Amino acid sequence: MKLSSNQQLYEYLFFLISELKNAGDDMLAQTVAIAAAQASSTSTEFLGESRIALRQVLSQENGVLTQEGREDLMSVIDQISQALDHR
Repeated sequence: MKLSSNQQLYEYLFFLISELKNAGDDMLAQTVAIAAAQASSTSTEFLGESRIALRQVLSQENGVLTQEGREDLMSVIDQISQALDHR
């Protein structure tokens, strides 16, 4: 999954929130929702909070996501890290 803007990251976060809620993991969904709420803050803060939340999802999702979903998640984390490294 390739993101080209913070708007696409925001949309991905809400997609992930929906996936987590549908799987019954409201705690991780809330973690991602808190990060998504940072979209109106500075870009760096939004990216940083998103990366923290997504790393938490990756380490705690326990099979909730499909293999493709985990690959997308890892790709998004990598893209956020690259964006933050270049700031």
